[in-house]
Amino acid sequence: MNRRIWIILTTMMCAGVAMGEDAVLSPGQVVINALAYSLDLKTLDQENQAAEARVQQAKALGLPSIDLEGHAFRYEGLEDSSFGPNSIIPAIDSRYGASIGLTQPLFTGGRISGQKEGARFSRDASALGRQSATADVMLQALSVYWNWSKAYYSVKSSEAAVAWMEAHYADMQVQQNAGLVTENDALSTEVRLEQARLSLENVRGAVRLAQAQITWLTGIEWASNNIPQEAPLPVEQALDLGTDVVTEALSNRLERAARRLELKSAEEQLQVQRAGYYPQLYLTAKYEQARPNMMNIPPQDEWQDDAFAGVAVSWNILDWGLTRSKVAEAGARAEQARIRTRQTDDAIALEARQSRINLEVALRRLSVALRAEDSAKLNLRSASDLWQNGMARHSDVLDARARLTEAEYEVVAARSDVALTRAMLEKAMGTLASSDE
Repeated sequence: MNRRIWIILTTMMCAGVAMGEDAVLSPGQVVINALAYSLDLKTLDQENQAAEARVQQAKALGLPSIDLEGHAFRYEGLEDSSFGPNSIIPAIDSRYGASIGLTQPLFTGGRISGQKEGARFSRDASALGRQSATADVMLQALSVYWNWSKAYYSVKSSEAAVAWMEAHYADMQVQQNAGLVTENDALSTEVRLEQARLSLENVRGAVRLAQAQITWLTGIEWASNNIPQEAPLPVEQALDLGTDVVTEALSNRLERAARRLELKSAEEQLQVQRAGYYPQLYLTAKYEQARPNMMNIPPQDEWQDDAFAGVAVSWNILDWGLTRSKVAEAGARAEQARIRTRQTDDAIALEARQSRINLEVALRRLSVALRAEDSAKLNLRSASDLWQNGMARHSDVLDARARLTEAEYEVVAARSDVALTRAMLEKAMGTLASSDE
C-alpha cells in the first residue's frame, strides 16, 4: 500500500517538475520513503528472521532424530582365527554395512524446554524491537523535515529583509547624492545590507544541508523544486494538561515490553544451564544390515540384519565446576536483563516528561513570537515615519528592520519546533506510529 502511495506521489511531483512549479513535499511522503529505505529496519528484519530460525532450531531439539549410516571397507593382511580345532573364524577382507537409527530425548532436566521458551521470548522481543525502531525512523525523518521547513521559510524572511535593505540602500544613495543624509548613514545601511546577505547565505546553506539529510534518509534525489510545508499554527492547545504522559508512555511503549521478554528469555537460559546438574535420558533404536554382521559369532560373509531398542542415560558427575560457572554466568545475565528493564522504564518516564515540557515551552514561545512579530512590524512602520519626518535617527530604522527579521525567524522556528516537539511527545508516549503525521 505504501509503495502505491509513493508511486502516485512521485508521479504528481514529476508532473510539477515538468510544469516548472514548486511541488510541496509533505512530511508523510518523507516518512513513508524513509521507512521503505531504512537500512536499520532492513537489518532488524534480518534479525527477526534469525530469531525465528532459532525458534525452529529449539523445537527440533525435542523431536526424534533419525540418522543414516553406511560403510564399505577393504582390509589387507587379515588371517583366519581359530578357537580350538573345530572353531575357525574366517578372515573377511571386504566389509559392508548400512543402518538407520532413531534417538528421542526423554528427560533433559529442562534444557530443551528452556531453549524453546527462551527462543520464543527472544523472537517476540526482536519483533517488538523492530516495531519500536519504526517510530525512531519516523521521528528522525520528521526531525529532518521540520528543520528543512524552518530553514526554507527562514530563507523567505531573509530574502524579504535583503530586498528591503537593497531598496533602502538605493534610496540612501540618492539622498546622499542630494546632500540629505550623511555618508555615515549610507555606510551604516551598506553594512546592515551585507549582514542581511550573510544571514541569507547561512540559511540557504542550512536548506541544502537539510535536503542532503532527506536524500540520505530516503535514498531519493528529490527534484530541485520540491519545497516543504510550512509548519501549521496550532488551532488550540495541542496537549491536554491533564494527561498523565508517564503512565500512557509506560503502557504504550514497545521497548518496555521487549525488555521484559528479554528478561524472560534470560531466565529461561538460566534454566538451560541448570539442566547440566541432572541426568540426560534418551530413547534409542537402530536397525542394521551388514556383511559380515559382527554382532553374529562367528561372522559370515553374507548380508545379515539386526535391530535393537533401549534407553540410554548420561550424567556428568564431575566437570570441575564447568556447569556451576555456566549457571553463575546465566544468573548474572538474567540480573543484567532485570536491571535493563528498570533502566528502560526510567528512560521512558524521563523522555515523556521532557517531551511534554519541550512542547509546552514551544507553544509558549510561539505565542510570544507571534506577538513580537506584530510589535516589530509596528515598530518598523513607526521608526520609518519618524525618520522621514526628522524625528528619529536613521539607525533606529535599521535596528527596527533587524528586529523584524529576527522576530520573523523566531516565528518560523517556533512553528517548526511545535510540530517537531509534538512528534517527539507522540513518540515518547508510544503513539507516533498511529498518528496522521
